[in-house]
Amino acid sequence: MAPYCHLSFRKVVKVKRTSQKKESDFRLKTLYKRNLDYINSIYLSFKDKNIPKYLKKLQESIEKDIFTAKKLRDYVNNIYYYPDKNYERANQPVDRNVLGERIALVLSGGGARGVAHAGVLKALENNGIKPAFIIGTSVGSIVGAAYSTGISPDEMIEIFEKEEKKFFKLSYSRYFSQKAMTHILRSVLNKYLPLNKVENTKIPFYINATDLKRCERLIFSNGDLTELVLASSAIPFLFEPISYEDYILVDGGVTDNFCVDVARMINKNNFGNELKIVVSDVSSATDITSRINTSYFLLNLSKEFVDTVKLVGKEIYPVRDKRDVLSIINNLLYMLDRRGGLAPELSGDEIIITPLLEKMGVFEFKKTMWAFNKGVETANIVLQ
Repeated sequence: MAPYCHLSFRKVVKVKRTSQKKESDFRLKTLYKRNLDYINSIYLSFKDKNIPKYLKKLQESIEKDIFTAKKLRDYVNNIYYYPDKNYERANQPVDRNVLGERIALVLSGGGARGVAHAGVLKALENNGIKPAFIIGTSVGSIVGAAYSTGISPDEMIEIFEKEEKKFFKLSYSRYFSQKAMTHILRSVLNKYLPLNKVENTKIPFYINATDLKRCERLIFSNGDLTELVLASSAIPFLFEPISYEDYILVDGGVTDNFCVDVARMINKNNFGNELKIVVSDVSSATDITSRINTSYFLLNLSKEFVDTVKLVGKEIYPVRDKRDVLSIINNLLYMLDRRGGLAPELSGDEIIITPLLEKMGVFEFKKTMWAFNKGVETANIVLQ
């Protein structure tokens, strides 16, 4: 292991090698806490050939003993949205007449699996059911934004087919930078969303995103539609965080992939609890066919890192902008360690429609039509 370094006032003093792990861990944690700003400022520059050797050694020691953005990104890319708990209540048939003509609709995150949301909407339309309002997280915000601005489910599929090449690029995220991934998604949203303000949608629409500065969930009902949808869909370290007003926003699924409690509140305040809440879940949290075994999802990742370096994720660090990589990682772990359950928190009377998407991956866009048809099929089973 490379000798540890202590940074103070941008001066570097080598620390003597020690065989005592306890002392080494203490030194590493001290380095991290006292020199966070300096580490952040140099973190993105290590590919520069002019970086001094001692800084490269520092980088190596941090990567070996704490974590890296790449490790977290790869984990998120492979595991994201796949908790191991299934809900027996998912896809239980319900009398169509119980729903009435309007519902409260919650659309979960789930990447490419979110095409099934469009299928669910298609089935609802065929049964004469329309959302009185929609809450969207991640891909749920993309589908929700499209539908609430007047784009039909069939038109959504046409868009997917027209922009097939761009969506396939998203399938190969490991070969593209965060900036490139963000540009691809922003270009599609700008091209097809007919409105640019959340408050102007034809159906009241609420967007769930996560603020990295304050480490909290934010629900937006007004503002720039494209940027907020992009923020809600910004999976950490696959897409760039979105700077919006005083916030630095990432995927809403980091804090809550469903926001059922928000739906209850809106239903109570605006509709006198007259609406039935329908949850369309494409995350696999309630999918009994999902065979992806992850063991506590990202919460487990957080615990692994916290066990390695007790300091990380225990408190909120200041994030000035999206270049503060280590602060962002720390705050992500802080939120993931506190988010609690990963499946929706239900009160008992919600209706869960879970398209059975099996092993379909988060970026498996080649299964677009299959996922859409699964959404239609499953929703029709539920809506007797």
